[in-house]
Amino acid sequence: MNTRMLAAAALSLLSAWLLWQGLSAVIMITGRGSPLGDALLQPPTSLIRILGASIILIGALLALAQRAGGALLAAVGTVLFLLLPVLMAASGADPAMWMDEAIFSALLIVLTIALFVIKRRKA
Repeated sequence: MNTRMLAAAALSLLSAWLLWQGLSAVIMITGRGSPLGDALLQPPTSLIRILGASIILIGALLALAQRAGGALLAAVGTVLFLLLPVLMAASGADPAMWMDEAIFSALLIVLTIALFVIKRRKA
């Protein structure tokens, strides 16, 4: 297993975990009686997190399978996920609420850059 595949595997695991966190929050909110629309859009942080993590996961899995376009798709998802802490900070939220997302975004950026920098093995 080369370094690129390790980066893709780490990105897959991290994005799957972030996706599960987003989904479990929505499940918890809807389980308390709120409609799904409110859980996703009031505020839209859950939707951004779920969408970004899903796109990253698909891109990372494509990169893990050594298919073209995986790094680009992971980059699109990473940029979308990066919007989460940026929008939270811009709205004036307490740093304790968005600092975790900022740290995870930094990790996602590093792993996504690794996918672009390390060349794919020819089959």
